[in-house]
Amino acid sequence: MTRTPQIFAHRGAKSVAPENTLPAFQAALEMGVDGIELDVQLSKDGVLVVMHNFTVDETTDGHGNVGDFTAAELARLDAGSHFSPDFAGVGVPTLEQVLDLVAGRCRLNVEIKSRDPLGGDEADVLAALIRRRNLYDQVLVSSFNPIALIKLRLLDPAVPLALLYYGRPLPSFLAQVWRSPAMRPQALHPHHPLVDAELIALARTIPAQVNTWTVNDVDEARRLAALGVDAIMSDVPDQLITALA
Repeated sequence: MTRTPQIFAHRGAKSVAPENTLPAFQAALEMGVDGIELDVQLSKDGVLVVMHNFTVDETTDGHGNVGDFTAAELARLDAGSHFSPDFAGVGVPTLEQVLDLVAGRCRLNVEIKSRDPLGGDEADVLAALIRRRNLYDQVLVSSFNPIALIKLRLLDPAVPLALLYYGRPLPSFLAQVWRSPAMRPQALHPHHPLVDAELIALARTIPAQVNTWTVNDVDEARRLAALGVDAIMSDVPDQLITALA
């Protein structure tokens, strides 16, 4: 992975296959991406499953909250037909299934989806999984929920972390907290319009990488590359790989 910036497939190659499914991740691997971004939540029976929304309604033929289904029940839902009849019957995968598919061929940005003010239980399960499979060099864990990241840092200080944020620059108090030795992240994950030379300079003082999302415009990708971002997440990773070659 010598390309700069690295290109991550956002929820897999979601332009050619249903997002956050095994076919989308397989397509991303075939495109030659440096990494894959995906979202995890806990199923009813405590398994990390790959799903962006908090309900299954938008991307499957089911109805209800993700956490109200077991992993087996989620696997039986149709998560492909909403994209194309060609993917009918594709189910919701577990994170372990994705890890088996990827098998170390690229990095994984695992985003914890949690609205729990106490951080949720995803961090506990994810920390144990990373330790058991020795994924420290392969996985970067991000979240919009800072408590989930703090919890993970306390559970295992060796897990690389990234702070997701959007809509406005990183508040100064958060910047101070995340520069502290106790909580220093390996990466910042700002929405791409927030990336400028000042942010890049701030990140280097932590020091932290700057990985930005979700960039589908070639000219914007070139702007970000010129600024020195470390990774770009995209729904069309193959297009950015070609444009930035």
